[in-house]
Amino acid sequence: MTFITFALKERRLLSFAVSFTFFSSFGQTFLISLFVPFFLIAFELNNATFGTLYSAATLTGAAALPWLGQWIDRIPLRQYSLYVATGLLFASILMAISWHISILFISLILLRLAGQGLSSHTASATMARYFDGHRGKALSISSLGYPLGEAILPIILAGMLVMFHWRTTWVFIAALIALIFIPVTWYLVRRENHVTPEVDIKTTDFKSAGDYYRDIFADRRTPYVILATIMPAFWVTGLFLYQVAAAESLGWTVTLIASAFVAFALARIVSGLAAGPVIDRVTARSLFPFYLIPMITGFLIAYNFSGNWTAFAYMGLIGVTMGLGSTMKAALWAEMFGTRLIGTVQSLFSTIMVFSTALSPFLVGWMLDASYSMHSILMIAVISSTVAGVLSFRVFPFFDKKGVA
Repeated sequence: MTFITFALKERRLLSFAVSFTFFSSFGQTFLISLFVPFFLIAFELNNATFGTLYSAATLTGAAALPWLGQWIDRIPLRQYSLYVATGLLFASILMAISWHISILFISLILLRLAGQGLSSHTASATMARYFDGHRGKALSISSLGYPLGEAILPIILAGMLVMFHWRTTWVFIAALIALIFIPVTWYLVRRENHVTPEVDIKTTDFKSAGDYYRDIFADRRTPYVILATIMPAFWVTGLFLYQVAAAESLGWTVTLIASAFVAFALARIVSGLAAGPVIDRVTARSLFPFYLIPMITGFLIAYNFSGNWTAFAYMGLIGVTMGLGSTMKAALWAEMFGTRLIGTVQSLFSTIMVFSTALSPFLVGWMLDASYSMHSILMIAVISSTVAGVLSFRVFPFFDKKGVA
């Protein structure tokens, strides 16, 4: 089945997934960062205090993700998705009316959990479960919501913040979720028989989540893929957060690095779409050990060369790895552990990834304060990512012996 034929045939469920990846933007760092200057003034915070608050909110949300994420395996998708969308709505309303730093903290927890965590999780778990032979195509299409949000929302919100108070802007965000996201979600999955799992969710004898997580870590393939799965999010979060320092150290202007985000977004879209048919043809496990290579190459280019072109190469190659990863990871979990409890599996690995994104700003910030040059940090990123990529090749013998789950 061709890409276009598949997209037209399954447009309802694919649109459902794209809407969740797009609206996950409201809990992503790139969007929340637009409001940071207003938070600092309104709550009388400095950068260090807010950074600690934000990391604590991220870690708290990550701690709740395994328990909440596994419920997608146990209740109907329509019910689960509406819970997630309503959670994002409540977080936005709470942010709009936050009157104390404690309310700001709770709002950040809920935005990170319902946005970055559960919205992304809902989309990828659904695609991994309901599309077997075309899983790669489904995941690549659903991932389009991420770069679309990165390209569209910052421009719109930056304009709104010029015209309106930041709290008013969050009212508009809440209205968008209430009037568009939730009704569209209900409409797209209102037909229960279209999205009922192949197993009987009411009668299946599920293990407890804790027992299943122990089984995942007992699988001897797991240690060889964990590092490779978290490396892109870990280094991208840390390096992008300090992109101004990176630009100055590497001889780029802030305007140049901002322009290079276009290369990042385009590369992420193209690589994410291209990965889908490849995964369907050769499997995610065959592609997985190679997906860090573009990012490592981007780091090496920034380390070894100078000139404006290096900023675009650096950002573009990172975008390639991010696009491949957003399509491939859920497919890999399905191949390794099956689809019956894909939500439980994915929520565990998503939690590990979110924890890494909370820790990376501390590490990169500490290295900068300790007078590490950006070139030194890039070399550390190259070495750690290379080690993770090499380790991931060890997954092949285990698949050969055990077969695809």
